[in-house]
Amino acid sequence: MHTDPSAAPSRVILVRHGRSTFNDQGRYQGSSDTASLTPKGIETGQQVGAYLRPTAIDVVYTSPLLRTQQTTSEILKVMADGRPQTINISRHLREIDLSAWEGLTYDHVRQHHGAAYECWQQRPNEFKLSTSATTHYFPVRDLYKRAQGFWHHTLPHHGGKTVLIVSHGGTNHALISTALGLSPHHHHSLQQSNCGISVLEFLGSGVQLQQLNQTTPIRETLPKLKAGKKGLRLLLLAEDSLTHTACEQVAHRLAAVKLDFCLSLHAAQPWLPVLMHHHPSTIQFETEQTDFLQNWERELTRSFHPTDGLMTGLAIAPSTSIQALLLQTLGGHLRRGAQLPLKPGCLSIIHYPKNHRPVVQAINT
Repeated sequence: MHTDPSAAPSRVILVRHGRSTFNDQGRYQGSSDTASLTPKGIETGQQVGAYLRPTAIDVVYTSPLLRTQQTTSEILKVMADGRPQTINISRHLREIDLSAWEGLTYDHVRQHHGAAYECWQQRPNEFKLSTSATTHYFPVRDLYKRAQGFWHHTLPHHGGKTVLIVSHGGTNHALISTALGLSPHHHHSLQQSNCGISVLEFLGSGVQLQQLNQTTPIRETLPKLKAGKKGLRLLLLAEDSLTHTACEQVAHRLAAVKLDFCLSLHAAQPWLPVLMHHHPSTIQFETEQTDFLQNWERELTRSFHPTDGLMTGLAIAPSTSIQALLLQTLGGHLRRGAQLPLKPGCLSIIHYPKNHRPVVQAINT
């Protein structure tokens, strides 16, 4: 994603629509327009509006589909007077086109479209669907082209502005990926929860992902697991610039979370009693190797058996090490660590589920 170096910085807030009737039923939605918001979807839309109330939004964009327009309406309804009243509908923001799968349950597709489903999960850039006996198309590739089209046609008009985009999980994933220069091959490698909030900042010729999938405004301590409730969940905390107050805030947030282990450098030792205040029996491992995170990640993912359930660990590591692991998971270039600035006292989360590629659940949440 290239922007004009002379343009004023732009801030883009991305929100996935609230929970829909098809979400509740476990059905593929795609670009169909049958689903509508559930009461839970309406409630979380209003919670996002309350969270964004102090933010000066200059312009709003949404997809043409009902569930996103309903979510946008609930968000703006709660925000203070003086907010943008015009909602710009963009065809580029429509969800991925899954044609024959739309309306089918996830279980049905897994059982009756096994080969295509496996390709969709493991090689999304190669995933194709047929429109007739002789023609087919590539849904993920097409989605990424639409996302690039949105940035190309829309962003230059809003230099120095704050843009709110209410769209879909797949569309927001493609928008974030194309902005960061990530390939469709790694589609499914980052999570977009219902009403999760992500933030991109376009700064001259570069772009930064300031936040990914924040769900605390909708009262989720950690984003819900979408790829099964088994495997390894790694909570990542940058040791750089840790303060006593930040540690207390993290400890309070994780008080009700079951932590199985904690990994850290000896340099982080002064903070461990504060961070582990609510988890006195959690196993703690300390090391002097600054690259311990990659070594532990390889060992844990190799030796831990997902059938055992879910294991959750907290890793306190240098920012550069966390950035490298996040970029590796997303399929980005390790030299682009500046694209993922880590905020003191904020958590990033990677889930290593069963029979699925790793998923970055959140950054700076």
